[in-house]
Amino acid sequence: MNALDMFLEPHSEPGVTEEEFRDFEAAYGVVLPEDMKEFYRKQNGGFFREGREYFIDDDEYALPLAEFHGLTRTFHPHILTIEHMLKWQRADGFLPRHLVPFCSDQSGDSYFIEAGGESNHWVYYIFHEEYDEFLNSFLEHPEDCRAAKSFTDFLEKIHTR
Repeated sequence: MNALDMFLEPHSEPGVTEEEFRDFEAAYGVVLPEDMKEFYRKQNGGFFREGREYFIDDDEYALPLAEFHGLTRTFHPHILTIEHMLKWQRADGFLPRHLVPFCSDQSGDSYFIEAGGESNHWVYYIFHEEYDEFLNSFLEHPEDCRAAKSFTDFLEKIHTR
């Protein structure tokens, strides 16, 4: 059983095509890691299954995960796409351009993957109310801000409690 079957609700929206990945990466100057692309080829985002709460760590204050965002088209009219979120992020100019949001928790805080050309594809969790605190920590000690070492590691950390 793959990760999608274990924790995401299926939906009718098709997975992301190679052309969509190519256009997205060219438009935003990012390089998505292959493991993330493999996930999105199967399903373009989705909600976590109802009836359980999913987390990536055991912090007692962590909020349950809510959804993986679709890349450039949405699987639900009320869920933003990664592209839409990146447009806002670029307009704000606050976060580094190579951080790409892909998953949100129930409060709307997001997980971002490093998608620069030479990046290690670390995953970071950012409270939207504390962008400035994140940036200070990120610039001085990025290792303290990491939630997972890769997209695959992020998926492997997802669990219920």
